[in-house]
Amino acid sequence: MSDLAIRVPSVAELFDGWSIEPLANRPLSDEFRERILDRWVRVRKERNGISGGPTLKLWLPEGERSDGITEVIVAAVRNDLRTLAIDSRRHWIRRSLRPRRARIGLLIFFLALTIAAIVDFTWADGGGDTLVGQAFVVFGWVALWTPASGMIQAASYRLGHQRFVELADAEIQIIWA
Repeated sequence: MSDLAIRVPSVAELFDGWSIEPLANRPLSDEFRERILDRWVRVRKERNGISGGPTLKLWLPEGERSDGITEVIVAAVRNDLRTLAIDSRRHWIRRSLRPRRARIGLLIFFLALTIAAIVDFTWADGGGDTLVGQAFVVFGWVALWTPASGMIQAASYRLGHQRFVELADAEIQIIWA
């Protein structure tokens, strides 16, 4: 088995700080999830074809230990990793364009480029039209950042599906130190 040992500064930093769900159902923080995935990619390269699943070892501060917290943390991490494995299979680009802010960003992008084209082709003095047109182009590209980020994340999750499935079955150990 391969070990993924990660030191976590506190139990609170392990989970999403905005979630109001009980600890056992709370999702992992994005930063921690990325650490697990990055470490698992490195461990997979080191394994080079050796069979067996990973063991995820979380090093937490001894001062935060309480009765039953170990089992709750293990259940929450397992739940998050399994949810990620299921969601990554369904993550498609068209799904990333469903949020309202993504559609608004695309609309603003096309409107800004249209205005920039109208300014460039109708103003013939050759001075301020270039500046105004380019300002709308920049504004359009900035509006596109959110939809582009969503599409990149969707593609990344879809391509990483196999890694998420492997991690969903990982053995999870909590080490209090």
